[in-house]
Amino acid sequence: MHKKVDRRLLAPVLMGFFIMGFCDMVAPVTSKISEEFSEAQQQAVNFLPSMVFLWFLLLSTPIAALMNRIGRKATAMIGYAFTVVGLLVPYVAGVGSGLEWYFIGFGLLGIGNTAIQVAINPLLATIVPEERMTSYLTVGQIFRNTALLLLAPVMTALSVWLGDWRLLLPIYAGVTILGGVWLQLTSVQEPERAEHTVGLAECFRLLGNRTVLICTLGVACFIAADVGVGFVSGRLIDNPNSIFTITGYYACRIVGTLLGAWILTRVVDVKYLQWNMLLALAMCLGLFFVKADAAVYALAGVLGFTMACVFATFYAVATKSALDRTNEVAGLMILAISAGALSGPICGALIRAVGYSQAGLIWPTLCVCYLLWAATVLKRKSDRKKI
Repeated sequence: MHKKVDRRLLAPVLMGFFIMGFCDMVAPVTSKISEEFSEAQQQAVNFLPSMVFLWFLLLSTPIAALMNRIGRKATAMIGYAFTVVGLLVPYVAGVGSGLEWYFIGFGLLGIGNTAIQVAINPLLATIVPEERMTSYLTVGQIFRNTALLLLAPVMTALSVWLGDWRLLLPIYAGVTILGGVWLQLTSVQEPERAEHTVGLAECFRLLGNRTVLICTLGVACFIAADVGVGFVSGRLIDNPNSIFTITGYYACRIVGTLLGAWILTRVVDVKYLQWNMLLALAMCLGLFFVKADAAVYALAGVLGFTMACVFATFYAVATKSALDRTNEVAGLMILAISAGALSGPICGALIRAVGYSQAGLIWPTLCVCYLLWAATVLKRKSDRKKI
């Protein structure tokens, strides 16, 4: 008998995916923030995305352990609270304030987003059928990518009409408050809570499961590549509106998630992942050589399309390989997101060392190479199960 989807709960949970996207804005807006500071501070500015993703490394498994005790909904509410404060801190500090206020605010944003991602992903997995988990997690990514798609148009509109792109921060804080209230007012039937907390060692013991290990590293490389593309894309075009490269990237991600949600009901998820990673590698290599603005927009868009279903596939494959440890799997998957902290410093260092922006693409290209290898390994494993 197939499990039915609780559509009453689905909407507020998908709203949580939209709010997840707020931490992903840090890499694209770094180029805007850098305009406020001197040349001597530019290297420090490059570490702003790291301030967000650092907390995924430090807190994901402890939060997963806490979630076993207090439940997924309560954990998400804690995340919403930190996210609101984190968004408001740099805005309240005001234009011309010290760089430290951005670090504090984005640090709190990272803490909040860690809690949200640890809670919302398994919450969605709870209310959908196991055989359609990848498809529904892909739908969740549509909402997350929409938050990124709107980033450049909203920032541009705020700059032109009101003279300050930073108004984006209180707007996102207000959306987060609405999402938290909506989820709080929704009655959630959660799995029975554990009587004991799960330690860090128990979470890491799951890495003895080869599938979980491959998927965890896959999520790490996906996030590192995604943040790297966000960091570099706005620098590939010498144009005041170059941030719109990320709009095209995420617009095509949404197209990819919509199409992927349909395709994944008909095609094995790891097989579809392999196809996409082959195309992603070709797009990464192409961006090294194209110069025309239109070509950069086009290749970045296709790259966004190929990255649409990566997280959902790895998360679902790992969860299905350890169905009795879903909270711990969630902790590991979200811990892997901390790899995004590496992208800003590494891409910035590559650009400074070589002297041109395309050099920053070396890092995301290497990450895509791993994703292609992981997809190939998981596909072979899936094929053997069918025999």
